Amino acid sequence: MTTRITGGSHRGRRLRTPTSPGLRPTSERVRAALFSIIGSDAIDGKRVADLYAGTGAIGLDALSRGAAWADFVESNHRLCRELTERLKSWSLDDRARVYRGRVLNVLKGLPGGYDLVVADPPYSSGELGRVVERLQPEEMVNPGGLVVLEHRAGHGENFATGRFELETTKTYGDTALTVLSARLGAPGRAGVADG
Repeated sequence: MTTRITGGSHRGRRLRTPTSPGLRPTSERVRAALFSIIGSDAIDGKRVADLYAGTGAIGLDALSRGAAWADFVESNHRLCRELTERLKSWSLDDRARVYRGRVLNVLKGLPGGYDLVVADPPYSSGELGRVVERLQPEEMVNPGGLVVLEHRAGHGENFATGRFELETTKTYGDTALTVLSARLGAPGRAGVADG
């Protein structure tokens, strides 16, 4: 199975999607919708984190569209290796880093300063609430930055808490994208239910 980059300098380039347990790549349609919703201002020249990266399609699309930097987090060793090789072959390795490990563990060591964070865990993981909690410190997401959560449609979790305000939720088939924006100011105590 293959998917393609949906915009920017690498638009149309194909990514092979390996068969891997639990791997559910974000469809081209949903990726294109994501970048349409957030607009080019959220990407061009900005720092991006692609959590639960899988093939890295979201972060690669962001780099293709002009992101200055992308950090990818993925637990699968094989997918990390393939993503590292792809970044090199596409001459994007000087603008990206791949971290291998579980997102909730790796988040503690990421450099932060992100303008866009995309989190797309397995729908059954129940980790989105905890991801939002770990993104609360100001050094993680810049004021005005966006956090995009991909989750199963019809699950109306309230992820807007602490520093994060709800911008919109859009549904595409069984997939929903929830977009949060980061406010300036200390989050206080974040009581986020797991998604």
